[in-house]
Amino acid sequence: MSNNSQFKQAQKLYGSCKYEESLNLYEQLFDENPKDFNMRDLISYCWAIYQCRVKNFTDENQLFNATELITELIPQADLNYFNTCPYTFSVMKVLDFLYGKKEYYNMSYWLDKLNPVLLDETRNNYKGRLYRSKKEKYYDYASKSHLECAEWDLCIDICNEALDCLNSFTNNSDTWYHWRIAKSLKELHRNNEALEFLNEVLKVKKDWFVFKEFAENYHILNEDEKALNYICEAILTNDPVNIKVNLYCLAYEILDELNQEIAFRHVELCYLLKVESGAQIPDELEDLMIDETEIDKNQLIGEINNYWSDFKFKNQEQEYGTVSKYFEDKNFGFIINNKDESIFFHKNEFKGDNVYVGQLVSFYSEKSFDKSKNEESLKAVCIRGE
Repeated sequence: MSNNSQFKQAQKLYGSCKYEESLNLYEQLFDENPKDFNMRDLISYCWAIYQCRVKNFTDENQLFNATELITELIPQADLNYFNTCPYTFSVMKVLDFLYGKKEYYNMSYWLDKLNPVLLDETRNNYKGRLYRSKKEKYYDYASKSHLECAEWDLCIDICNEALDCLNSFTNNSDTWYHWRIAKSLKELHRNNEALEFLNEVLKVKKDWFVFKEFAENYHILNEDEKALNYICEAILTNDPVNIKVNLYCLAYEILDELNQEIAFRHVELCYLLKVESGAQIPDELEDLMIDETEIDKNQLIGEINNYWSDFKFKNQEQEYGTVSKYFEDKNFGFIINNKDESIFFHKNEFKGDNVYVGQLVSFYSEKSFDKSKNEESLKAVCIRGE
């Protein structure tokens, strides 16, 4: 059989989904005379490699070796003009694998094999969920790996490049570019600049770790009064306390010169959470000789939260009212205050388990936004039964 016939046979096998047979024939032909392969043949050969050794790889060495071979055989295609490219698909498969295992230090080598200009911005919608384009995924992976590898300047550069060149952002991914720039700027001691980017993040995300990042920057700038306001916001979110362990350490560090008693309560909770998780206890905590067996965790958390509630509303008058409506299946309702105003509340703002219509309560009010009416409104927070 002539080489031309064998190439056609390999293509036919591939078209019949007999990928292993197709790959075996391509490998035989390539071993005999690689010069017989034109670019079309090489691309077909690479698709066979992709199907057998990349898409359904059996171990990571097979994945890496197969992708390395593909990148040696063919160049990266411009997906703005072509629909598919075994080079790009294979490198992306490697990056997906490494990112999933958090092997950020190994991602740089493979990221360097991709030219983002040749990646497309096509986003796929599958079962109502919108997925990132390859270009957006590239910038997500590159910025995350630079951040985790402490390559601060590179992280800033790649994030700015993403913000400049991407035309759309999936699930507010531009927020994460601002976040990574802010984190990098803090490490470069450019804290005022970091705060500018954090303000962009805060427009979208009100998570506790965003508030903590603000607090750290202000603490570094010796603006502890501002830092305490953000620590307050972070502690009073409804996230589990065990993920906030470093937040309590930061609160202790700042409060130690202002209120040693409440500061020590924070460090007790920090110590207790580290013991519970099996984390290594820093020497400075060990030196405090804290006995976790003497600590009532729930009481300690309540004491800390009450302190920060009082701190948050120290300049605001407490209000009183009656629960007028409560939708138990939706965990929200309304309170009629003493001015006969109806104020929205969510169950998670109650400092107690029981909520019922007719219940007398005390609370504070905060500005909110009523999406159904498209207007500003008030919501009740820090609610206590009377």
